[in-house]
Amino acid sequence: MSTGANFSVYGISSRMLAEDSIEEVAVELRVNGYAILDSGFTPEFLDVIKDDLERVYKSQAQELGGEDELLRMKDADTARCVLSYEPRFVEVATSPALMRLATKVLGHEFVLLQQNGIINRHDRANQQAAWHRDLAYQHWTSSKTLAINALLCLDDFTFENGATLVLPGTHHIEEFPTEKFVSKFEKQIAAPAGSFLVLDAMLFHRAGINMSSRVRRAVNHVIGLPFMAQQVDIPSAFASTGAPAPKDPAIRKYLGYKWAPAVSAIDWRTRRVR
Repeated sequence: MSTGANFSVYGISSRMLAEDSIEEVAVELRVNGYAILDSGFTPEFLDVIKDDLERVYKSQAQELGGEDELLRMKDADTARCVLSYEPRFVEVATSPALMRLATKVLGHEFVLLQQNGIINRHDRANQQAAWHRDLAYQHWTSSKTLAINALLCLDDFTFENGATLVLPGTHHIEEFPTEKFVSKFEKQIAAPAGSFLVLDAMLFHRAGINMSSRVRRAVNHVIGLPFMAQQVDIPSAFASTGAPAPKDPAIRKYLGYKWAPAVSAIDWRTRRVR
C-alpha cells in the first residue's frame, strides 16, 4: 500500500492494511469502535422501508392490545424481529456491503442475532438514550471483535434530531468510564440516510435526544459469532408469522437455521452429514 508524501513511519514492523473502502471501515471499527458504511440503498427503497416499519410497529402493538401495552412494558417505539413480518427487511439485513464488512471483521461464520426497527420521536422519552453496550451487562474485553451492530439510518441522523453518541475506544476497556470522562469525550455521529452506523457491539453508546419536529427512524442489526444466542429465534419467528423461509442456503445460515441447538443426538448427527 502506497503512502502519501506527508505520511511516513519508522520503527514499525506490523501495520493494518486496507485495499478498499470496506477494509478501511474495518480498520476504523477495530481502532475507534465505530464507522459509517454506505448501504447502497436508494432513497426510494428507504421510503418503502419506512412505510414497512410503521406497518410492522402498528401490527406488533395490536398483537398486545394496543400501544398502551408497549408503553407499560417500556418497549414502545421498537419493532422487533421485523424481517419475520416484512420480507424487504431480509434485503436490508443482507446488504452486500454489510455482508462484506461482517466477513472482514468476524470471519466467514456469523449469525444475525437481532434486527429491530427503531422510531425516535420528538415528543416521547427514548430508553436508548441511556449509555449501554449492545452486548449488555458485559464487562470484559476480547482481542477480536465478537459482534457488531449496524444501524441503518432511514432518515438523516443530525445533531438536532438525536444522532447516536459514542465513547470512542471504550470497546477496549472493561468498565464504564467516569462521568467526567463521558462529558469530555462523548462524540455525536451525524450520518446521512442510507448509511449504516456500524459499532463494535462492546462500544458504549446511546441515542441522542430528538429536538426536531420530525421522527427519526432506523433499523438496527446485531451480527455476531454463532456461539451467541439470538434475541428472538428467527427461524421460529418466520414460522409463527407464516413468512416463507429463505431458500438461499447462505441466508438461511446467517438467519440462524444452521445454528439452532439440535433437538436430539440423531438431529445433531444428521446435520453433520448434511
